[in-house]
Order: sequence, then structure tokens, then C-alpha cells
Amino acid sequence: MADEKHLSQIVDHSPPESISDMKKALSSFLAARVELASLEAKEAAAFATKKVIYLALLAISGFFIWCLVLAGITGVLAPFATKWLSESGSWLPGWCAVLFALALIHALVVLVCVVLLKKKPSEELFALSRQELKNDKQWLGKNK
Repeated sequence: MADEKHLSQIVDHSPPESISDMKKALSSFLAARVELASLEAKEAAAFATKKVIYLALLAISGFFIWCLVLAGITGVLAPFATKWLSESGSWLPGWCAVLFALALIHALVVLVCVVLLKKKPSEELFALSRQELKNDKQWLGKNK
């Protein structure tokens, strides 16, 4: 909130008295807007970077889990599943049951990642810019 105080000190909302004051006011107005946009763009970039990192982590993890672990676990568990399923009279081969169980585990991981990707930022992005634009419209309306 120190940024808001700093920005309010830069922009003088009193009506200008001369062309020189008008230029000075416009210059400080533009400087404040550029600074505000820069600060909020940095916040938005940090949030977007987290999302990209989660997405990359999801893709890389999914690929390696699928290629390496799935084949290994299937090979290890298939004989146990075949024995267990043959005792229960099931028509399902053991390796297939193992693959279905592993697919279910992977689906849960994907669900967690999707929930993390859908998470919205705690604060509305560009809130300060929106408020300042609203203030500017009010100021312009009063000073016409």
C-alpha cells in the first residue's frame, strides 16, 4: 500500500493554473500511470510464471511417470495380480488390472495439478490501475 501513497504524491489532482502547470501535471500523471502499470505487470508476470512452472512440472512428470514407472510396476505386480485374479475367477489378466490401477493413480495426480492451475490469484490483477482509471474519469468529469 506504500505504492498507492507514493503514486498519490506524484499526481496532483488540483486543477492546473497555466499551460506550464498543465504540462507538468500531464507529465506526472503519465509517469504515475507507467509506474503503476509496471508494478502490476511484474505481479502478473510472477503469477503467470508460477502457472507455467506448474504446467511444465505436470508435463515432465507425466511423461517420465508414464514411460518409466508404469512399465516397471506393471512388470513387478502383474504376477501377483494374475494369481489373485485367477483365484477369484476373474477374466481380467493381471497386467491389465495393474495398468488400470496405475491409471487411476495418475488420474488423481492430474486432478491435483488441474486444481492448482485453476487457482485464481489472491488479489485481482491490475486492481490499482482500474481504481486509478476510475479516479481519473471522476477527476476529468469534475474539471471539464
